Parts: sequence; C-alpha cells; structure tokens
Amino acid sequence: MVNRRRGVLIVGLAVVAAVASIALADVIFVYTGTINVKPMTTAPLLFSTGLNAGPTSTAAEPYINFTGNYGGFTVTLVITNSSAVYYYEAGQLTVNTAGYIYVNSVSTSYTTTTAPVQSMTIYIQDTSGSTQCTFQVISGGSPTTTPSSSCKLGAGTYYISIKVVPNLPVTGSSTETVTVNFGYNVISGASVPVPT
Repeated sequence: MVNRRRGVLIVGLAVVAAVASIALADVIFVYTGTINVKPMTTAPLLFSTGLNAGPTSTAAEPYINFTGNYGGFTVTLVITNSSAVYYYEAGQLTVNTAGYIYVNSVSTSYTTTTAPVQSMTIYIQDTSGSTQCTFQVISGGSPTTTPSSSCKLGAGTYYISIKVVPNLPVTGSSTETVTVNFGYNVISGASVPVPT
C-alpha cells in the first residue's frame, strides 16, 4: 500500500512538473526585416563658410570662424562686453532639396559657474537679406525647448547669421560650447523628434 501511494505521488509530481514547464515556456515568433542602404550623391543640405566669416574673410577671422560640410557646421566666435554681437552672413546654406528645417535639440556646457551666453538666435536669410527662419536656441542662459517649429526652405542659397547676447561682465576665463542639432524634413512640416 505504501509503495502504491509512492507510485501515485511520483506520477502526480511528474504531471505537476510537466504542466509547470508548459506554463512557464516562452513562445518566440521570429520575423525578418531587410534594410538596404545605398548612398545619395546629392545631400538635401550643404553648410559652408559664409561671406563674413573666417577662414574666407581674414578681417572677420579673429572674431568668427565658420566651417561646414554635408554633416553640419562648426562655429568658433568671440564675445565681448557689449549688449550684443551680431555675426551677419557667417555661414552659407545650400538647399538642394526643398524641405522644412527645425531645431531638434540644444545642449550647452561651460567652464564657469554662470553661462557666458544669455541668449543666442540663429537666423537663416535669403540672398537679399530677408529673414526666412528664426531659431532662438538659448534664452535666459539655458537651452530652449525643442523641437522647434519648422521653417520651409525652397531650393537655393541662404545665409546663416547668429546673434549672441552675453552675460555681463564677460571674463577671459568664460567659454561655452553650444551644440544645436537640426532636423530637416523633406516630406512635411512636422518637427519629428530625432534620437540624439
């Protein structure tokens, strides 16, 4: 009788173990996605040095240096004890494909306890000097909320101007790096957040 109970107990435990393993099993479905990547010979945007910045303009080079390419641009500029500094037509933007430009994200880092820049605004102007887009990227010493509203650009040549309002007084030890990531939507005017 005891052996029979042990046999029933062993069989019962085996059934419980089998049911438990079925209940805890993972079910995995596998799908395949194929991504084909190919180069595009003409990028939608091209950034380059403008009319009023180094290294093209040696007179402006002590104050602003603007270099660009298909991936974006880098600007080194100086500020001084003034109410504002305006760098007119420092960069050039060639639009090969019409679309909508917007600021996706802004970040800053600085070497002092107070940010050297109180506010910074980037303007995109057509060749006649008319402002097409205005992006305030720093306000009150802090990056602005992004993404911004988009701005429509047709194919053609534009210039990039930058206005900086410094936190006064400006000291020789204050430096700040401002990183602005732009988005360019060639389909619609939607400002789609892009992972950074």
